[in-house]
Amino acid sequence: GTLSLKAVDMFNNNPNVKFFALKPCCLPQMVYAKRGDVFRIGNHQFDAKEVCSNGSFNKKRWVGPPRWHLQPKFDLWAENLFRGIDVGMESDVSKEDAKTQHDGRRVVVASENGLKAKNEITIQVDGGFQNTYIFAERRPITSGIWGDQ
Repeated sequence: GTLSLKAVDMFNNNPNVKFFALKPCCLPQMVYAKRGDVFRIGNHQFDAKEVCSNGSFNKKRWVGPPRWHLQPKFDLWAENLFRGIDVGMESDVSKEDAKTQHDGRRVVVASENGLKAKNEITIQVDGGFQNTYIFAERRPITSGIWGDQ
């Protein structure tokens, strides 16, 4: 939930932090949507109602709407978290001065000051869909992690 927002804020607000890794899991609770909140991270903002959902686990049992109904919201949640990561420029992936690569399972955005990537790595199966992993690094880049970037 909102702990992911705090993690992105911590990376964005602490230039001495060089590397960031995030595995989003929970969606924010509906209280944020009902209040009309707008989430702001970095230079990005989005309406809470786009990503909030009812439902939670209670003693390892899901209580809420069918989990597969939540996948579109989870995908949008992960995308918004990714857009909020600041690697030294406005982090919107549509910026012309960023180099963006997208191969369907991985999006990499490079700026003069760093890189960020959103990866789909299938680990959860049989109804699990939370397979998004987000990474960011400020320059100098660790080549063993990023390859040819």
